[in-house]
Amino acid sequence: MRNSTETSGTALAELPPVSRRFLVASRILLLVFAFGAVAAAAIIGLQGHTAARAGIEYVCPMHPEVRAAEPGPCPICHMKLEAVARGPARSAEAAGLVDTTAVENVRKHKIIEFARKRSLLFDTRDLRAPASVDAGGFVTALYYDDQIAAIAEGEQGTFSTAGAPDVRFPVRRTGNAPARWDRSTSRVRFRLEQGRGRRPAPGQAGWLEVPRKSREVLTVPASAVLQSPQGPYVLTPIGPYSFAKRRIEIGETFSKQGFVVVLSGLGVHEPVVSRATFFLDADRRLGANAAEEDWSSP
Repeated sequence: MRNSTETSGTALAELPPVSRRFLVASRILLLVFAFGAVAAAAIIGLQGHTAARAGIEYVCPMHPEVRAAEPGPCPICHMKLEAVARGPARSAEAAGLVDTTAVENVRKHKIIEFARKRSLLFDTRDLRAPASVDAGGFVTALYYDDQIAAIAEGEQGTFSTAGAPDVRFPVRRTGNAPARWDRSTSRVRFRLEQGRGRRPAPGQAGWLEVPRKSREVLTVPASAVLQSPQGPYVLTPIGPYSFAKRRIEIGETFSKQGFVVVLSGLGVHEPVVSRATFFLDADRRLGANAAEEDWSSP
């Protein structure tokens, strides 16, 4: 009885030349594929071994508890995982990478918070502002810009002088555009309504108040806001332990509650540094180049 090898060789010899060549080529191609798969597995294993030996792992900048042996997206926020060096391991392969102790510090001290919406209820703050009487029967009040957004044209209010706070004069907001006072406040004009009794004299100062109302605003912790001659800004994380400044416009500051209203420059749920902000900013500026300090860039 012929063995299987002889049988296979006889069957191959009996095939037509074209079929025989096709069969031989197919077998060679399968061998090439098999060798490629083995080589790829070996390379991947070698890379993993090299990364482990170098003390490198991949960590989410926003969620330091998310760690992986290979690069990829964070399953929570989908940000790209950053390569960092584990512990004291600082081999040549890990040179230039951020030590995970920095990431641990970020998590341990909880220096990151997020911009979030707040509903300011009726009793949170009066829509009350310092004001003075102008010539021609007008009163100019100094309001925060976020407050002005809640006061419609034609809305009624009252004005009282500092000398007689119990005497209230009815006023109504005019259609004049607010005049900028500083980076957070603007002057708004109100017309004194006709009524009985004497009007306040021009130049008298006091308070202007409109009815309280609930409003929704974007806020960040007051400790997150830094000031510069160019305006207020915050620090936003761009890596495990690296930060960039972000220019913002702010409105009212709620000192007792510990937050600031943000008018522009940030979106809901964007992360900001809220602790040790001054020291982290000083460290950032020591290593910043001129381009990073250019306010004209977004």
